Amino acid sequence: MKNTLCIQILRSAITASVMALSCTVGWAARDFTPQAGTWVVSSELDGKPGRGLAIDIQANTFFMQVFGYEKNGDATFYTATGQMDGNRVTAPLMRYKNGRSLGGAMQDAVEDKSVGQVAVQFSNGVAGTIQFPGEQALAIERFLVADNEPSVTNPRVQVGTRTLRLFTLDSQGDPSWTAPAKLWRSELGTTYLDWYVPMPTTGMLLPIRQFLCNVVAGKVRLHCTPNTGDAQDKLQSEAPSVESLELQFAGSDIHGVLRTTGENPQAVTVMGFDEGAILVEPTYREGITTFHPQQQQNYSTVSFGSGGACITGACSASVTSNTLMPMNGTWIVEDELTGKPGRGIALDIQGNTVILQLFNYRADGQPTFHMGSASYQSKGMGSRSTVATIPLRQYRGGRSLGGAAQSAQLEGDAGVAVLEFSAPHTNRETNLHLWWTQGQLQLPGEAPVKIRRLQIDAPENFAERMRGDWYVARTHSIARFDNVQGDGIATADGKIYCVPNRQSEYPNMSCGEPNGVMWNWHQFMYMPDMGRGQPFLRVRDRFGNSVGLGSLD
Repeated sequence: MKNTLCIQILRSAITASVMALSCTVGWAARDFTPQAGTWVVSSELDGKPGRGLAIDIQANTFFMQVFGYEKNGDATFYTATGQMDGNRVTAPLMRYKNGRSLGGAMQDAVEDKSVGQVAVQFSNGVAGTIQFPGEQALAIERFLVADNEPSVTNPRVQVGTRTLRLFTLDSQGDPSWTAPAKLWRSELGTTYLDWYVPMPTTGMLLPIRQFLCNVVAGKVRLHCTPNTGDAQDKLQSEAPSVESLELQFAGSDIHGVLRTTGENPQAVTVMGFDEGAILVEPTYREGITTFHPQQQQNYSTVSFGSGGACITGACSASVTSNTLMPMNGTWIVEDELTGKPGRGIALDIQGNTVILQLFNYRADGQPTFHMGSASYQSKGMGSRSTVATIPLRQYRGGRSLGGAAQSAQLEGDAGVAVLEFSAPHTNRETNLHLWWTQGQLQLPGEAPVKIRRLQIDAPENFAERMRGDWYVARTHSIARFDNVQGDGIATADGKIYCVPNRQSEYPNMSCGEPNGVMWNWHQFMYMPDMGRGQPFLRVRDRFGNSVGLGSLD
């Protein structure tokens, strides 16, 4: 069954998803994409239980799960699905009933009614407004965990080295310059960011600037200024005049602003991707330094050695602790994907914190929700799994649609959910990206089940899947794939051609630069999964929408 059926919670979503291609023709492309995950009403963010949103936008299809309360105080949920018109969407807010309860038997739900229209508008990828039925428009924002604990998984207070891919954007929102960067913390607790450029001939990375970074209070954000120490004098004189660099981290996405000085000072928008972090322990023997990875946070594909792994650099096979970071957003139980309304899962993992929302039903058939948060940790040294044991709770008495503002109260505990993601052992040890979109969940009173990331926008063929703008690591450039050739697709100038590889289940696509009957370069690689992967990173989707988070507020 095609997974363009949305969440399967509502039948109307099926039609909306299938129509995504035809409905969006002629609409203006966005210069950002709202990030999938947990959103909150800004004025209701008071540290107490309340309403919340699980938003998921793929290409031009909008899907939202709302957890809120009935007028009598009961917890409930609604969903909305529609097509984005630029940066906004208006859609019916739907209610369902008679679905599966927590620990209950398998049972499809049925549509109850629409409770009115909901209007959502975004100003960038982490902020916007929402107007519920019977209410004024309210500011909303992406909920970001601002942790003060130094760790490998916390870019705000980084331990070890974090690898970033940063792009500066021109006035049209297109990447004008790209470079890798590394974020690291000294033994004295000072945070630095090193910005590199690849050498044209060798591809080796040359540092061109170092920044000294400080945490922005209350935000998952760093404010960085050029480090003008003696060792950096030559690099500073050869690099562009930079006043500051401010970066906000939101899951695997980064956005920010680069401010320059001089006669024509500018504020340049920055977008980027967090590839993960690593903490290594060097050992010295007979004049040779060997780096042993100890802890890792993995957003991108990694190669495991004998019980160990390495994101980047020269690493030996060693025992490590690995934190695997799946894609946040809407997830589904595979066995409950029946094409009819049912339960929904919203998953949001930030650093060492997981937030889980379960949209389900009470024993009497009425809609409700359970949610919880917990620590998300590796199962241990040498393990390829990351796990969380999450207490699920139910609330009541919060704000209803059109009702007065009020906080909810804890009604009771419903048991614990166990969430696990693993990098499987395979014949090809680099085929480890499955944790991004596949995992396991055990709910209270139920057996463990397979879950997977819902792909609302799922093109049916390889060419459509690859259509759009990509950063290609092999050429250190942005390539637009829009020239369909047979089963494959090429850039408009024909310099890069990609085709599905059906000869092996492992490297499932082949890309290269043709040169007559030969290749200037050629590489077998894994097809990017929902835009994430190496050596390709999606920059704009097949409708021309930027996948970045837009301008920093």
